[in-house]
Amino acid sequence: MYLKNIIKNPNIIVGDYTIYNDLKNNPKNFERNNVLYHYPINNDKLMIGKFCSIACGAKFIFNSANHTLSSLSTYPFPIFFEEWELDVKNITNAWDNKRDIVIGNDVWIGYEVVIMAGVTIGDGDIIGTGAVVTKDIPPYTIVGGIPVKPIRKRFKQETIDILLKIKWWNWSDEKIYKHILDIQNGNIENLI
Repeated sequence: MYLKNIIKNPNIIVGDYTIYNDLKNNPKNFERNNVLYHYPINNDKLMIGKFCSIACGAKFIFNSANHTLSSLSTYPFPIFFEEWELDVKNITNAWDNKRDIVIGNDVWIGYEVVIMAGVTIGDGDIIGTGAVVTKDIPPYTIVGGIPVKPIRKRFKQETIDILLKIKWWNWSDEKIYKHILDIQNGNIENLI
């Protein structure tokens, strides 16, 4: 299913042709089942590029899932502002606020991957099944594990540099159709 067609939350931005497949739940429930602790009060965003493939059970864990580490207690007192006579405008002090989650273009996110708040995933990355992403990943890197560690680069650096320069995912549909076999077969010289 094209994910862009089912997203209603304005703080979730999905690029064209990005797909999501769910073998356990209705993929139309992506926002509820896969984007967790994403409360409007934080104004944090999930930004997913074009031509990404997201496997079943991938989870995006946002700031509100965290408990603050700067307090002497991890208990989220600000959430219960009325009971503790705290100011409601300080509710976000209950957790450590990180950045948005940003997923590049042409990224493959494997089965039941967990991506934490504040992470940027580069264009062309592959994230292995069951991985937990806690830090940024540079473009065209294959990663896996808990927490993720680089396994290897997908291509030689000169090929990565060309792909990042031409950004084929921003081409018109007509130009992509014209070069689809070159893209599929790795004929980088025909894309320059």
